[in-house]
Amino acid sequence: MEDDLELEMLRLKKLRELMKSREKRREEKGGMRLSFKDAYELVKKHLADRGEEVLNAALEQYPEAARRIVMIMALKIMRGEFSGKITGEMLMQLFEYLGMRVRLETKILYYRKGEYKSIRDLLR
Repeated sequence: MEDDLELEMLRLKKLRELMKSREKRREEKGGMRLSFKDAYELVKKHLADRGEEVLNAALEQYPEAARRIVMIMALKIMRGEFSGKITGEMLMQLFEYLGMRVRLETKILYYRKGEYKSIRDLLR
């Protein structure tokens, strides 16, 4: 009877260890669960040049798809699969490769008499 109790306790202990290791593997495989806000802030820290402008335009024009891309980029950064800075040009290429043509607001300025003016003013 006592041997049965010891055997049952050992079995339960082993089962608990297996469950812990399975949960740990699941976390590693699925990555940490991030909120979009945290993922966005993490990606934003790695942006350079006009990267933030491109990312915000993409989020405005393609909200669902861009949010997924931000989440994937954040997971890649957290895992160390992605390092360095992400420029606006790189982001534009990524979005274009994925079939999302991100349009940025473009201004053409000219310099006259010590000040910058828009092309609209020149045409008036």
